[in-house]
Amino acid sequence: MESNRQIRYASDELTAEVTQKLVDRGLLTVDKLGELQGRAALTLQSVDSLLLKEAIINEEDLLKAFSEASNIPYHKIGDFVIEPEATEKVSAKVALRHRIVPLTYDDGILLLAASSVPSLTTVDGLRMVLDVGIDFVLCPEVDVSMSLTHFYGLGADTIDLLIAEAEAMGNQSDDSDEDIAVHSQETGMVRFINLIIAEAIRMDCTDIHIEPFENTLRLRYRIDGILQEIPLPKGVDKLRKAVSSAVKIMAAMDIAEHRKPHDGRIKVRCGSNDYDLRVSVLPTGWGETCCLRILNRGTMKIDLDTLGLSPYQLPKIAKLTELPHGVILMTGPTGSGKTTTLYALLARLNKAGTKIITVEDPVEYQMQGISQVQTHSKIGLTFANVLRSILRHDPDVILIGEVRDSETADIAVRSSLTGHLVLSTLHTNDAPSAVTRLIDMGVEPYLISSCVEGIVAQRLVRRVCPHCRDTYKPPEPIVNEIAAFYPERIGEASFIHGHGCPTCGFTGYRGRSAINEVMIMSDPLRKLVVAREPANIIKDLAIKEGMVTLRQDGWLRVVEGRTSVEEVLRVAGRMEE
Repeated sequence: MESNRQIRYASDELTAEVTQKLVDRGLLTVDKLGELQGRAALTLQSVDSLLLKEAIINEEDLLKAFSEASNIPYHKIGDFVIEPEATEKVSAKVALRHRIVPLTYDDGILLLAASSVPSLTTVDGLRMVLDVGIDFVLCPEVDVSMSLTHFYGLGADTIDLLIAEAEAMGNQSDDSDEDIAVHSQETGMVRFINLIIAEAIRMDCTDIHIEPFENTLRLRYRIDGILQEIPLPKGVDKLRKAVSSAVKIMAAMDIAEHRKPHDGRIKVRCGSNDYDLRVSVLPTGWGETCCLRILNRGTMKIDLDTLGLSPYQLPKIAKLTELPHGVILMTGPTGSGKTTTLYALLARLNKAGTKIITVEDPVEYQMQGISQVQTHSKIGLTFANVLRSILRHDPDVILIGEVRDSETADIAVRSSLTGHLVLSTLHTNDAPSAVTRLIDMGVEPYLISSCVEGIVAQRLVRRVCPHCRDTYKPPEPIVNEIAAFYPERIGEASFIHGHGCPTCGFTGYRGRSAINEVMIMSDPLRKLVVAREPANIIKDLAIKEGMVTLRQDGWLRVVEGRTSVEEVLRVAGRMEE
């Protein structure tokens, strides 16, 4: 025995003791237990599996009862920092067959996580195969499943079959009405692609990158704005060409053409939601690389109050929706949540007495009560052309997806002069730089000063995962800088970061929160704009008038315990005063 505990392994007696504990605690009735035991005998299933399948008892309560009876501790995998030395001790085949996750290797003992109490036969077999002492903890099945995927590769349990079937894939097609999150009867590469898509949706991924190289195939998901490599099982390099062909078949592309870029679309259902995947394929030296952008086809309900904006910025941004006319600009790089925030503003403006028209490329959110137009450059349906037509439809509010050129900028500014409220986005580093960007586009400074009412710069910082968060001490200069901005809160601040767990994909972060810089145009600022003063002069005055910078807003997120110091430095590190 590897531990000093007297461990009891899986047996009918152990299960009977556990079910009796559940009855004693009022979690299970005697009549229901008798019914389950009868069905278990007929179906050759265990009573505990029926308890979970029929949701009679939750998994945590069941595992804790088994933990007490077996003397195997119950934990979440996030309680451990998984050691590479431990995972190297167990092959993918062994881990997947026995559904075990190696956690730590210390003093000759390998600690394994399992979602059920192992049998003595299983334990003896593992000792022989692994040739080390072993000990166990009980963990939820979802933790085990996600950890196996992370450490041994997506689709590791079916890779041998996929390799065998790759050549025989033929012209398989995908039924877009099937729920891809459910293991269907589909075999071959289409099922493997569905597995990749379903896992991406589960992890809240926005983009899937499938990239072939000389001897490997790399899969990466963009999660919370960061590309994360998703392990694939050994042998998947043999499927490089088959994977891209399967994606092209699903997206209704020409699979015979390998020399030119392709664009297509895949429609899938995952759970209760429908998704559009915009597919782009590019030829490279080692095959075709695929990028799949995931868009939720459902109607979005976005509320400004639920975006998690800071108490310093929310009132300023909300007040912009009360303006009768003018230009409101959102600035920031691609993927900084500009469109989401703009739609939250539109949701506030969306009333029976207000006509709202948007022009976008593409339309990312469907919203009831708003006329949404998608541009189509091939037929001349550009932002500028659509805007001219929009003005003849008597709108009160116009949303322009992006100000890309001087013509669009000029029409947007002049539209606000005629009594319209215009919302749009720009790509600039901070709020004051939007003014100089418009001037560079050829918009006259006097027009900017009279039309632009507010500029909001935005970035997204990742939130520390609540399941694996730890406190730590950041560098002293950083603490001093934060204290200078928020002296009243620094004493109670708890600096946190995450060490990684299955819930966050072992990144330490889960979800994102916006940090903002809101510049409301005042008369002194308008004078600087007309005088063509540079962005740094405009910024200095805006800060004197009370503008909270991106970096300062980020530090508030740190003292609130939402994100880490490293994350703010990554996103707004160059914004130092």
